Amino acid sequence: MEKILIVEDEMNIRESLGEIFNLAGYQVELASNGKEGYESIMNEKPDLVICDVSMPELDGFELLGAINQRMKDEVVPPFLFLTAKVEPQDIRQGMSLGADDYILKPFDHTHLLEVVRMRLEKRKKLLEKSQGTVSNQQEFKGFNKLALPNEEGLILVPFDDIIKCQADRAYCHFHLNSGKTILVSKSMKEFEDILMANNFIKVHKSSIVNINYADKYLRGKGGQLLMSDGSIVPVSVRKKEELMRILKT
Repeated sequence: MEKILIVEDEMNIRESLGEIFNLAGYQVELASNGKEGYESIMNEKPDLVICDVSMPELDGFELLGAINQRMKDEVVPPFLFLTAKVEPQDIRQGMSLGADDYILKPFDHTHLLEVVRMRLEKRKKLLEKSQGTVSNQQEFKGFNKLALPNEEGLILVPFDDIIKCQADRAYCHFHLNSGKTILVSKSMKEFEDILMANNFIKVHKSSIVNINYADKYLRGKGGQLLMSDGSIVPVSVRKKEELMRILKT
C-alpha cells in the first residue's frame, strides 16, 4: 500500500484530506507543520507528500529545500504544494525547488486524486530506471539556507551566516558569524556537496570554510587560513593550490 504524507496546519483540511486518501486505499500520515513533516519524511519514507505553503515552524518551501539537502543521494518523493498562495513568484519559487505540482485551494477532490495517482506512477518508473539514486545538485539552487538537525530540532541557517564547518569524529560543528556554534550529530561528509555548491571550499579533511570569511593565507608546507572570526584553519598540501587559485580571483 502506497503511503501519502499530508503536511497541513489547518486541522479540518488535514483530517479531510486524510479521510479522502484513506478511502481511496492509501496509507496516510499526518503532520501539522513543517518540522513534523520533515521528521515524518525522514522516518516514515512516504511515497508522496502533499504540503501546504504557509505553516508555522518550517513553511512548505523551507521544508522542500531541507528535504532536497538531506536526501541528496536518494529519490525525493513527489512533492505537491496545496495552497491558497497564488502569486506568480510563489509558484516560481515552489517549482524552482523541485515541486512536482502546485494545486490551488479550493481544490477538486477528484482532480487531486488523479494528480496523485499520476505522480505515484511516474515515481515508480523513476525508481525502476534509476535504481534508487539520483543527483539533486540542481535543487541546491534557489534555496539559501542549510538545514541542520540538532537536539533542538531542525534549524535553518543562511549559508552567508556560516564561517566554517569542522569535523569531530561522527559529529561536526558549524561556526556562525554571530559567534554561535551548532553541534550536529552527523558527519561533515553529509554536508560537503551542498556546502561546495554554495561558495565553500574543503581546505582540510576536517574543515570546510566559507571563502567569503577567509581573511589571509599564512604560508607553510600546507599553510593556514586566517578566518574573519580570528580562528586559524589548517590547509592540507593537496588543497593549497586550489585555495590559492580561488583567493586570487
